[in-house]
Amino acid sequence: TSGKLVRGVAGKKNLRISIDSRSIKPGEVFVAVRGKNFDGHKFIYDVISKGAAGIVSSKKIMWIPSNFRGKTPPEIPVIKVKDTNKALGDIAGFYRRKFDIPVVAITGSVGKTSTKEIASNVLMKKYPVLKNTKTENNMFGVSLTLLNLNKLHKAAVIEFGTNHFGEIAVLSKIARPTIAIFTNIGESHLQHLQTPAGVFREKFQLVKYMDKNGVIIFNADDEHLSSLLKKNLSQKTITFGIEKKADFQAVKIEKKGGKITFAVSGKKYCLNTFVEHNIYNALAAICCGSLNNIGYNSILTGIKTPTDCQGRQKIRKFGKITVIDDTYNSNPLSFKSAIRTLGGLKAKGKKIIVCSDMLELGSTAKQLHENMSKDIEAAGIDLVVTFGSLAKHITNALKNSRITKATHYNSIEAVKRRVKVLCNDGDIVLVKGSRSTNMERIVEFLEKNED
Repeated sequence: TSGKLVRGVAGKKNLRISIDSRSIKPGEVFVAVRGKNFDGHKFIYDVISKGAAGIVSSKKIMWIPSNFRGKTPPEIPVIKVKDTNKALGDIAGFYRRKFDIPVVAITGSVGKTSTKEIASNVLMKKYPVLKNTKTENNMFGVSLTLLNLNKLHKAAVIEFGTNHFGEIAVLSKIARPTIAIFTNIGESHLQHLQTPAGVFREKFQLVKYMDKNGVIIFNADDEHLSSLLKKNLSQKTITFGIEKKADFQAVKIEKKGGKITFAVSGKKYCLNTFVEHNIYNALAAICCGSLNNIGYNSILTGIKTPTDCQGRQKIRKFGKITVIDDTYNSNPLSFKSAIRTLGGLKAKGKKIIVCSDMLELGSTAKQLHENMSKDIEAAGIDLVVTFGSLAKHITNALKNSRITKATHYNSIEAVKRRVKVLCNDGDIVLVKGSRSTNMERIVEFLEKNED
């Protein structure tokens, strides 16, 4: 960390790290990290009163009176660093290197979390595995996850996220992955990454700190990732896919009874979902399992095990209405996948999309929203209800459609009223939107009004 002990004396080793003043426990070391909307330095006196065993700070900590908040605090060690965020990563990276285990790092525009969950399910059939919870895939989340490693863990499966250039390289340096999985490259975070080619350049930084003996697993059907075959890489590469020839290629794909079956190299697999995009996530997990000598039956069970990926094409039944809850986030690639899922389902009633803006698309936002109309019409969607200044372009593009009727509303309450009138027994409703648009409000509304 290049830090300097400026207060107290060095004490215990192997102390737990915390960056959250609200949940810190006595005996933990508090690293005062900074974010866009917070500064941990504001809570240093709070964590001292809660029994923090040490402080990592980039600011000078003033004298603490002996009767501070009615207590006499011990002479708490304080390490002063230039950058607390970097210090957290340095600590996590140092700790990770104490463990000689496979570290699987997963990145891509869509499917990171699902692939992480399925791959960890597969590896867990053989031994204990560490994974990041929910989507804690930024520098803070990855660092804290790795700091939870212990001697029982025989592997780690870590999801890497980014929306700015330079983030993935930092995560790679911290985690030092031995296996890299690339799910796909699409039009995500274009506000900062500019183009899909920019997304690819940033995501590919995952391999920057990989060992030369590492393995790169990627989607051969993706036009950007397939270019890896032309690169002179030090690491071994393994491909997966459906449309193009790959080391692990899914064939004989069948959908029946809410399940998907497919074959890879003559072996049959089954997924407890009808979301076809999950075949790619499963293929990545099959590659990972095979690479780590997981047996066929264990892989079969691992990919079949349901994963709780809330808000990611989660099928829910409210009375006689089926809802596809895909509200966690939205970009063109994930939206197209959700539209295909809805289009491929048999509905006794109407097929309806309720959607809001896809954010962080930069100057291409208007065009990318308008383009969604083509996929919507091709899927035979009956009705579309949009909400948000960008989603309005979807409705405008469908204005003259003979297939799909679209309406736009300026408030979420107006959307709720419209949805309540539109939805009838037998309808299937896809609810989609970027995280900050909080489209789960529509799902919750439908749940409350299921009668």
